Amino acid sequence: MDTVLGENKLSDGGILCNKCLNKATGINKDLVYNLINYNLAEVRDIVLGESIVEEEEEEVEAQPVVKESISRTVVTFSHSFQLNVNSRKEPTRLDEIKDQIIALNTSLSISANTEVNELANVLDNSEKLIAVAEGKYLNNNLEGILVSTERRVIFIDKNLLGSISEGEFSHDKIVSVQHSYGLISSELKLFTKDGVKAEFKLYNRNAAKNFYESIQGYINRPRSSSEERPESNQAAEDISKKDETIAVFEKLEKLGKLKETGILTNEEFEEQKKKLLGKL
Repeated sequence: MDTVLGENKLSDGGILCNKCLNKATGINKDLVYNLINYNLAEVRDIVLGESIVEEEEEEVEAQPVVKESISRTVVTFSHSFQLNVNSRKEPTRLDEIKDQIIALNTSLSISANTEVNELANVLDNSEKLIAVAEGKYLNNNLEGILVSTERRVIFIDKNLLGSISEGEFSHDKIVSVQHSYGLISSELKLFTKDGVKAEFKLYNRNAAKNFYESIQGYINRPRSSSEERPESNQAAEDISKKDETIAVFEKLEKLGKLKETGILTNEEFEEQKKKLLGKL
């Protein structure tokens, strides 16, 4: 490492090796003096952008063919997804999920691909990602990805044998969230109404804070009146029916006594009885 340049440190805390630094500065000489103002994604964009331009120039010279679709690589630190621009194929649910991850500018490694692909089977079609992070679920010591939609937080781990482990926490069951920093990682803690404490170690120093800020507005929200109405109406309806049934039997009992005392004839009693039973 080049100690003169502060061990090649970047703005996001990453460190660039000398080989990569030489290659990047060969393209952009400003990096030598302003390395601390660049993050790893920007350095990679510089290197990848130059490589793409050189490849395209070589292709044009060798075979000037116009392609129907253009492919570009979107890099978030060490994780990349291939997106098809102007593609004639309809986007799949997995394509939509990957687009959402890219929009969140999340740091994921290539090893998280299996969990990312599994999201298409875990999330409902109506769910949209609002937070994604890679890390370890300290409760069971499994590694995977922690995601949040607008209604729940989910941890997913998929091992080499294909088995899947999930931990799900509904936003309305989460009462509080805590986050803390480490040197190169961070920790996130969820506390639920059921007394569960879920702890996660996230592999990026800012990941826990970003995750916390993304879900803070959704957790422990009281149900809206529209959400509560079906349950309250049902309970009220049940009580009303019970009261009405009791009232009918009380009236039948009174009618029976009126019949016994001769105030009501058999015909009158049967007529009133039929009316009351019709209300049940």
